[in-house]
This record gives sequence, structure tokens and C-alpha cells, in this order.
Amino acid sequence: MTLRGNVIQGVLGFLGPAVIVLASYPALLRHLGAAAFGVYLLAISMSGSVVFLDFGLAAAAVKFVAEDLASGRTKAAADVIVTSLVVFGATGLIAGGAIAASAPLLAVLFKVESQLAGDAILAFRLAGLHFLILLPSLIFVSVAKAVEQFDRAAIFMCLLSLATYGAGAIAVLAGAGLTGAMAATVAANLIAVGLVSFEGVRLCHARGIELREGRAVAYRRLLRFGWSLTVNSMAGFLMVQLQRYVVAAAMGPAAVSVYQAAAAVPARIHLAVNAATEVMFPFSSVSRDRAFLRRIYLRMLGGSALVGVGGSVALILLARPLLTLWLGAPFAASVLPLVPVFALAYLFLTLSPAPFHLVNGIGRPGLNTVFCLMNAMINILLIAIFAWNGLTLMKMAWAFAAANIVTNVGYQVTVETLIWRRAPRALEVPA
Repeated sequence: MTLRGNVIQGVLGFLGPAVIVLASYPALLRHLGAAAFGVYLLAISMSGSVVFLDFGLAAAAVKFVAEDLASGRTKAAADVIVTSLVVFGATGLIAGGAIAASAPLLAVLFKVESQLAGDAILAFRLAGLHFLILLPSLIFVSVAKAVEQFDRAAIFMCLLSLATYGAGAIAVLAGAGLTGAMAATVAANLIAVGLVSFEGVRLCHARGIELREGRAVAYRRLLRFGWSLTVNSMAGFLMVQLQRYVVAAAMGPAAVSVYQAAAAVPARIHLAVNAATEVMFPFSSVSRDRAFLRRIYLRMLGGSALVGVGGSVALILLARPLLTLWLGAPFAASVLPLVPVFALAYLFLTLSPAPFHLVNGIGRPGLNTVFCLMNAMINILLIAIFAWNGLTLMKMAWAFAAANIVTNVGYQVTVETLIWRRAPRALEVPA
């Protein structure tokens, strides 16, 4: 596919999951209630932590599979994929088991009401199983991106989103409660991951990558690139997932519903930009033309700014009618004050995906690591300061926004200076 085609497919791959997630919220909220919906969001976020706790292997797989195929090293590409699958299998067993075992403690930590505690514990245990199931699918999504089949990656992500939020929404519409929604989510994901894995193996075979010939021997190669991305992932976990857990521990599951609903639409603007610019990762990994890469990068950055500004302004102006239509007037009233803060935060975040994927693609993920850690630390520091007189949802939102504004301004200046101005050889990808 062409570069433009991959951008379009990346956006389509975002739109499907985004529509599914946003459409599921009203059904889940109306049928479960704010508290049980908050528990459901917490459980889904635990299993969704695979995106953050993948040791950087998903991104490393994109880079190395793309490079190996460009050089005709199909056996090396197979080794990368098999090694990643082995590591993810072990990680899923350990982390998923830990989530399931800690379910009673989590119910206490998140201040789940006594009448909901039993269902919450079962939901958290199912989240551990969900974590284990999801991990292998990330590698096959990465393989699709590495071979520039973003249409295939889009289909994979739509299947997984439909299995997660779609199955939960269908279950509650059929009369199921919290545990029924989580059970349906796990069962649907088991089917979806099977389909993704089957198609992923076929995609590998079509590119000459025979996984049966691969060996789990690429640990050192993957970890050399992935260790810093692991730090990035942990920082992302602190920035996104930890926010929900702090809200739950301080204010209970119902507050998580409000906080998550306020961030949901602004976050989708950022995810849309990320989906459109992710093609920069495999493209910059194999590109040898610095001038052409620079032109593509500037177009991506300019487009990101336009989408970010336009989306944020429209969201702020139309927040009240949109929220009322989406979630109903009573719940929308509690969500509305937070929306401008999140819109501002994600406006600055929309500028980061293009340079982030570029920097990873040229093999300098350490730069991203520094700023991801800085972002997380500023956010934690601000939360600690605000907590001195008692945390509120507004304080949590401003801590998130301030950390992202400060970090992303510094990040843009640093990338422009170090990558494009002072280091002309930084973009030379070794053969």
C-alpha cells in the first residue's frame, strides 16, 4: 500500500474501535449504574494494561520485522515474532494471575460498596484472564503494521474493540449485570484473539515468514531496543491507568465513571492523530531519504495541529448538547466541567505522536523515554500537591493537563533541535 493509503487505513482502524467504545458507554451506564460502570471500567483498564506493560516488544516487533523483511531476512523476522510470543505468554500468566489473586484487595482499595463487592471481585478476576488472552494479539497487530498492511491491523483492532466493549454492551442490553458483562467480554475476546492469531500467521506466511522455523532466540536484540520503550510504557501507565486507580481509591467507582466519560472524547482526538501518524514508525525505520522523510514529518505534524485545534474547539463549544445527547442530562451535568480541561490537555498531546513514532523508527527511543518519564513525574508531583487539601476530579484533570502542556512543549523543541537541526546523521538508518 502507499503511504497515504496506510494513513487512511490507520484512521479507519481507529474509527471502528472509537465508535464501538463511545456507543457502548450509554448502554453500560444506563443498565449498570454509575458505580458498577466504574467497576467495569476499572476491570477493563486492568486487562487493557497490556498496551502499557508489553516491555516494548510490540513496538520492537514493528521495527525489526520491517527491517528484516526489507533486507530479506525472513528467518530473523520469524525469530523476533516467536520470541515476542514466548515472552508475552509468560507475562500473561504472571500478570494475569496477579490481577486475579489481588481481586479482593482491589475491591477494598477502590472503595467498592458492600452490595457490589462480590460482583466486583469476580469482575477483577475475569480481568486477569482477559489480560492473558489479549497479549498474543498485540504481536500480530504489530506484524501487520510492520509489513505496512494497516488495513489488516485496522480489522484486528476493530475485532478486539468489538469483543471488549461491544460484547459488554450487548450483554447488559440482554439483561446481564456487571459479572455477565465481564464474562461476555472475556468470551468474545477469546474468539477475537483466535481469529487475529490465525490471520496473523497467514499474513506471516504470505510474506515468507515461517513461524514454525522461528526460535525464541531474539531476546537480546528485542530488549536492546525495547528496554527504553518499557520505561515509556510504564510512564504511560502512570499517566493514564494510574489516574483511574487514584480516582477510585480517593472517590470511589462512580467518580471513575465521571472522570472517564469526560476524557473519552478528547482522548479519541489524540488516538485519531496517533492512528494517522503511526505509519511514521515503519516508514522511518527503512527510509534512506532524509529530505523526503522531513517533508512527510512536517505534513504529519501540521495535520496533527489542525485536527487537535479544530477538534478541541468544537468539543468545548458543543460539549453540553453532545454530552446530554450521549449520556443523558443528569450524568452530563457532572461531566461537563471537566471537558474543557481535558480538551486542552489532549490538544497538546495531539502534537506528540508524529515525532514519537519518528524517534522510535530511527532507533532513538531513549529520547522518548526521557520525556515520558518527565510527564509521569510532573503529573504525580502535581497530584501529590493537590492532594494536600483533598483531591477532586477537577484537581486530577488539571494535574493531567498541566503535565502534558509542559512536557509536550519541551518535547517539540527538543526533537526539532536534536533530531532535525543538530544531528543530520540521526536519520541515517543502518543497512
